[in-house]
This record gives sequence, structure tokens and C-alpha cells, in this order.
Amino acid sequence: MDIEEARSRFLVALVEKYAAKDCRILEVGCREGNNLVSLWQAGFTNLNGLEGNTGKVAAFKKHHAGIAERVEVTTGPVEELVRGLEDAAFDLVFTVGFLFDRRGDNAWLFPQLARLASHRLISIEDERRGSFKGVYEGLGLKEVEAIDTSAMKELDSVFFARVFQKVNSSWETTV
Repeated sequence: MDIEEARSRFLVALVEKYAAKDCRILEVGCREGNNLVSLWQAGFTNLNGLEGNTGKVAAFKKHHAGIAERVEVTTGPVEELVRGLEDAAFDLVFTVGFLFDRRGDNAWLFPQLARLASHRLISIEDERRGSFKGVYEGLGLKEVEAIDTSAMKELDSVFFARVFQKVNSSWETTV
């Protein structure tokens, strides 16, 4: 199993723990759609993605045509796409390595992700430069689970997974 497949499986297990199959889910930085494909195959049906690289979205559509027809993936500058979405538009928002792949200052992204999530946010990111826990908690989210993936050889020793819940959300810790 390659690292992308291992991350997708890990993500599916987290999403299954914290979300219903029909909830609205958004992946920011969906690349070739591997995570969306894995979630679809696990029974999640209301999936959305944002991706800045049109070539990666084209690869998703080519290699997973049947699923790509049922998943809403929007292409364009992620900064503009995220800012153009309504508050609390998704039950669950997640990123997997998105910040690691990006260059420059990503401070603008944290409040946008918190704003888009009506209930939960999952961050699976490289935190070598600092933890995202305090950032998200300062934006009205409460951490409900944290997983250091360094012991999981198949994932990547530099990634840290965090599950946050909106403080004002009526959802229970598990669905």
C-alpha cells in the first residue's frame, strides 16, 4: 500500500467515526481525488472538493470518471474559491497535506476553514513548524481527537491528525 492510499484509509476511518454517510463534506486541496474516491467507496455520497491545479482534477476525472460525475469538484485559485463559499456550508471540512503542499503564508486559510464547517473539521497536516490546535481553538473549534501519526509507519511521521468540533454545534462527539 502506498502512502496516498494509507492516508485515504486513515481519513475514511476518522470520517466514519465523526460523520453520517449523507453529511456534506468538503476537501480543500483534493488533488487527484484519492480521498474523495475512498470516501465515496465507503458510502459517503455528498462530497465536494476544491483544487487549484486543473491538471490534477483532469486526472481525477480520467481515472475515476464514474465517481467524478457524482462528486462536485471546483477548480480555481483556492483562496478565491474558499472565500466565495457560504458560512457553515459543509457539515465536515478536511485537509490532508494541503498546507504542506502550499508555499507562503497560509494564515488566511484557518478562519476560512473554520467558517465553512458547520460541525467538524479534520486537519491531517505537517505540524513541524507548529501545532494548529491553538489556531483552530481560537476560531471557535474544540479539539475532540488528536493523533500523532509518527508511530504509523505507513502514513508519514511528520503528519498530525486533529479532529475539531464547532463549540456551538449540537452534534455529539461521535455520530
